[in-house]
Amino acid sequence: MDALIKQIVEILKDYRIEDIGWTYNTKIDEEHVLKWVNQFDEGDREFILTEFLHLLPMSYLTKERTLAIISSEFEVLRKDFGYETITDFLDETKFLDCQQPGKSQKVLLGFINDELKEKFGYSLDDCGKKAVKNWIYFDDVLASAGNFKKDILLEIEKYGKENFQKSDIRVIASFVILHTWGTANVRFSIDQNLGFKLGNRLKFYRVAEIENNPRINYFNSNPEFNHIFPKHSDLGDEILDYLENLFDRKYEMGKHEFAFRGTDFPKKEIFFTNTDNRERYEKILCEKGYEIMKRIENPNAHSLRPLGMTPPSYKTLGTGTHFFTWRNISNTCPLVFWWGANDWYPLFPVKRGHNWDIWD
Repeated sequence: MDALIKQIVEILKDYRIEDIGWTYNTKIDEEHVLKWVNQFDEGDREFILTEFLHLLPMSYLTKERTLAIISSEFEVLRKDFGYETITDFLDETKFLDCQQPGKSQKVLLGFINDELKEKFGYSLDDCGKKAVKNWIYFDDVLASAGNFKKDILLEIEKYGKENFQKSDIRVIASFVILHTWGTANVRFSIDQNLGFKLGNRLKFYRVAEIENNPRINYFNSNPEFNHIFPKHSDLGDEILDYLENLFDRKYEMGKHEFAFRGTDFPKKEIFFTNTDNRERYEKILCEKGYEIMKRIENPNAHSLRPLGMTPPSYKTLGTGTHFFTWRNISNTCPLVFWWGANDWYPLFPVKRGHNWDIWD
């Protein structure tokens, strides 16, 4: 296992490296990874490391890679919206700043501000000096899209809904990690709240996309399901019953028809090493997450699931996100990666007070 651990450390070595100091001192080294993997059953440890190492190059977003893609996005936006130069685009673009200091949006805007200064001699304050035709919204992740929806509706309310409807202002939403299910849901929800359709005035961009929309239709005929999404099992049924009885709720739990991955999907496995290894890996993460949940003496987070937080009314096993950034880990990821209590040691110590889609 030593060789596997060394390769994993090499990939993850920049995780929260900028936070290391007197309040945070967890360095991703070989001892750290070994301590984490030793919590799994002995016969599963080498398998977990092998499959995890296969997935990491696709699912771990380093600072260098992420910022390079975000930086190159401005050329994509210039072309998409028909501008002669990037500075022409910036002159008609307002960068939305909706979150409190310390949140992920503020951090990303700081990176972008530095990049604009270096490449174009512009700061964020210099942008939008002409008639604004674009609102651009940056953030780490869109999962349920609750924060994004709230922020955009508030911006439209401040602008004036009627004025906004008559305008040609476009909303450009750019995320590091984008869930397709949340994207589909938030389009509909925003239109419902506004009373009119934004259509192509709302456009999404991303560094990494999680194809997790379980609704199979003409527009979503063969999702990759590049996340943790187990097939139906007795264990899964047991967990769903446990979740339903865990709290007295004033609402009925739903979405149970999307709790399990269909047996025919994905049609071709391109994320995991093969279909059998996907099923084994998903089963192990689900079992261990369930063990963690059962150790909690007085659970109070209605959104907690073995495979990561999800809207509290969803009767599912969790969001199952398997993408991570150098800055933090989303609590929509399986518990085995970030839970740091109840005798469980996390691979990715989570930074609290961030703006990942947190429920409860």
